[in-house]
Amino acid sequence: MDKPPSPKTTAGGHVPPDVDILLSRMLSEIASDADIEAYRDMVLANGEVVDVSEVTKSDTKAEQLRKAGNRLYHARKYKAALGKYNEAMCCAESGSEHLAICYANRSAIYYEQEEYELALLNMALAKEHNYPAKILDKLDVREQSCRKKLEQGQSKNIALCPRMGINVEVNPRVPFLAKGIAMRQYPWCNRGLEAERDFRTGDVILDEKAVLSIVDVPLKYYNCSHCSAENQHSLIPCPDCVFAMYCSEECLERDKRLVHRFECGLATKLRNVSMYTSNMGPKLFLYGLTLFNDDLDQMMEYCEQSVNAGGDPFTLDYREYDPLAEFKELHKTVLNTNTEIEGSLKACAALSYAVLIKNLAINSTLTTKSHHRFLLNSLLHYTRVACFLMWNSHVNLSTTSTGHVLSGLTSVGSLINHSCDPNVAAIYMGGRLKFILLRPIRAGEQILTAYGPTWYDRNHPPVTYSFVCACPFCVQPSMQHWLATGRELSLGAERNADMLLAILQDEAFNDVDKLHAIQQYIQRHIRFHPEDTLSRIMTTYRLYLLEMVKKDIERMGRETAVARVFE
Repeated sequence: MDKPPSPKTTAGGHVPPDVDILLSRMLSEIASDADIEAYRDMVLANGEVVDVSEVTKSDTKAEQLRKAGNRLYHARKYKAALGKYNEAMCCAESGSEHLAICYANRSAIYYEQEEYELALLNMALAKEHNYPAKILDKLDVREQSCRKKLEQGQSKNIALCPRMGINVEVNPRVPFLAKGIAMRQYPWCNRGLEAERDFRTGDVILDEKAVLSIVDVPLKYYNCSHCSAENQHSLIPCPDCVFAMYCSEECLERDKRLVHRFECGLATKLRNVSMYTSNMGPKLFLYGLTLFNDDLDQMMEYCEQSVNAGGDPFTLDYREYDPLAEFKELHKTVLNTNTEIEGSLKACAALSYAVLIKNLAINSTLTTKSHHRFLLNSLLHYTRVACFLMWNSHVNLSTTSTGHVLSGLTSVGSLINHSCDPNVAAIYMGGRLKFILLRPIRAGEQILTAYGPTWYDRNHPPVTYSFVCACPFCVQPSMQHWLATGRELSLGAERNADMLLAILQDEAFNDVDKLHAIQQYIQRHIRFHPEDTLSRIMTTYRLYLLEMVKKDIERMGRETAVARVFE
């Protein structure tokens, strides 16, 4: 079963009006079942719309943005200030003191937030990037204060936080997956995951790093352009373009080697035609081209013969990771065409095509009509793959934000199917996908998650999927009929629910205690499912899981910062 595409299939607010108009024209004037060449021809006939000048680095712009960040800092709007400082860093010219000053300014924010490890890291980065000697004393005072506070045990990492990695025996061939899980073919939903042994509530059965990630344009200065990690917005800029930031030198170097070497010189053009996370399509193509050693003919020979052949990531041995073999399995994915969004996918692919042919390295390989046709068809195929297999995480930058999207493409994790009554919470955060059991799973049961709201998310607006859901909840004529399939809580279960609520509200219990208490309650009383009180506890549990994964990621970020500072 395919995951639902993002409901946003038209241009985002950052898209220039002329691109938005062109997109609207394509969707209104070209039939969705028309060949993609019709979309390409309309884009090329309006080439001036996509062939915009690249935004270059400018110290003048960097200074303006840094001062805007200062105003936000003094207003104690720290998140917005970090965004402005990061944008200023991206605009700063090579060797500019603006880069160093922005690192120092970020350290001031982290100090105010009691994130002393990140403050120290940013002060170290400031000194590495020509921080002005005349104001170094102020930085030294802050550094000494940070070190003293950490020596006194004032790190946020002192608080107990659950470790949210895999906590069961792992598959020897797939170390990020629990042992006892297999891929199955189901007549009603194609591929899926099935348990071959029993699992308990709270078991983390998948912790998979995304093959590729995409950051929605408004999040470019808040999240890593390679892995999508937030890293509390402590990022480093691409040295060559103004639209990419990274959580580490490792991510910067890896992205440059795999994909960004193509994107960097086209960053403005790609930004202008990016509809939310539509750039995953071209990113996946460029990633594949790199894995085929930039040999377009070799890539074309394999891909044209293997499209829709049916991929199986369980044939891979991840102990000896082969990214090309993994890419080939992703390429072979069988997709169901969704006619409702097919026109939008073709329009996005055509816009990407018009931009990529501006890259000299890519254009030099397009020596035949077959090459051009392959590029165009590949962009459409990978846009479809990305649309149906990506995992999305929605982020609000402010209380007035409508929400932006971080997306990741995974191999094994993409196999899971949907149910409105899931047994697994799928959490994509920090560039990793985790599957955590919401309730017990028995051997032989399919492993299922909710692509959207669950049946107990009653205040959530309904979501339309690209398939007809036939889960146990959806086959019931009403909520009343569904709840009638469960049982009323016993007096003991009701008393335990009251005790659980008391634990969750008591500050004497730490996060580890509270999470274990919820898991133990569900494990013990799942026999009453579906039941109203139990469903509210499940809702609370899912929210706790999100919060604990976030805290665990932040904990690891602090540890990484300390290792970097004291190496």
